[in-house]
Amino acid sequence: MAKFNLGTVILLGTVLGSALAHYSGPFLFWGVSDLKGVQVSALEGLDDKFLRDVYSNAAAVVVFLRNGTAKLNDDNFPSFRRIIEKHEYVYSAQEELSSNPLDYNINAEIINLVGSPVQQDVELAALYRDSTANYGEHKVLGILASRWDEPHHKLWKREAKQDDSATSTTPAGPTEEPVMEDAIYNGKDKAIIYMTSAPVLSINSTDEESIVLNKHTTVTYDSREGESTLMVTFKTEDTTKVTLKFRFEIDAGYWSMPKVDVQLIDTKSKDTSKTPDTTLEISEADTPYAPLGFSYSCSRQLVFRNGSTVLTLENIQVQPALENGPKFGSAWDCIGFTTAPIWSGLFVTSFMAVGLALAICAILDIKPPNRFESRTGKQLTFTVQE
Repeated sequence: MAKFNLGTVILLGTVLGSALAHYSGPFLFWGVSDLKGVQVSALEGLDDKFLRDVYSNAAAVVVFLRNGTAKLNDDNFPSFRRIIEKHEYVYSAQEELSSNPLDYNINAEIINLVGSPVQQDVELAALYRDSTANYGEHKVLGILASRWDEPHHKLWKREAKQDDSATSTTPAGPTEEPVMEDAIYNGKDKAIIYMTSAPVLSINSTDEESIVLNKHTTVTYDSREGESTLMVTFKTEDTTKVTLKFRFEIDAGYWSMPKVDVQLIDTKSKDTSKTPDTTLEISEADTPYAPLGFSYSCSRQLVFRNGSTVLTLENIQVQPALENGPKFGSAWDCIGFTTAPIWSGLFVTSFMAVGLALAICAILDIKPPNRFESRTGKQLTFTVQE
């Protein structure tokens, strides 16, 4: 392996889509087998589709941001060197990443390395080892970049027209995630959630603290054996970004959605580390579930809660583990085949049927006389015994 010396890191500032951490290349990718044999163009960098596939295939993604100008060499980063020697790695001198890792992997996180190069080296090695212990060896994608805190630096996305050359670098404006104002959340055509109205999140169970989540940006889906997650990121009017993680469990030919994780991030804060998730649960009787291949539909209000935090879903249809693209299977309705009005109708009908049967029996029990009077015959007499 060639000597590990990347030179001085270039600080050209860029923005990572969902976070406010400004960072730039060059970039070092390591840790997953997808990087084996990858050739990097010195002018164009890594292919965007390849990056998205690497993000999605990794069990987790950890982005390390350095805030120093010390050289990345054996003397300053000996522990990191030992990690690199054990994994496949790719070095790219590109100034920016065309895809945001947080948009394609629900287990992606950003870590700011602080202190001297030696401290950064120890922190990087320890945190990466923790990630591999949680998700498995050669399953965690590590990315090393340079942090830049100047807010005026922006990431400019290159957009080339069909008649433009592939090397065009004319900026088309700052990168912004598209905002959608519907309540249809499609995760890679593998899971869909549809609601007639936007979800409502109440932080303290009061109307004043309620957040109507009517604008979402990214939707990602992660599927694993026995469990999968649909993650939807919402944009709010204030400085809070809300992420809902709908958790699906699959067992014995049925799927269920018993929990929703909620994550709140203050986008104005300089701290880009993720806040702990709040797990909301629904009562067992109201838990959405259906056989595999079927969707779940409910016109009632579904309420997930954890203490004072409440998530309300209205008139929902949902289905994970889709096999035929973005199309719901037959609906498994939460109301079922017998409702309170149906039971009331059956009870009243049964009561009337019993009354009718008694009336018919009473009529059939009437016995008319077998002899009748005539003008020429003798008068009939009846003896009544008390």
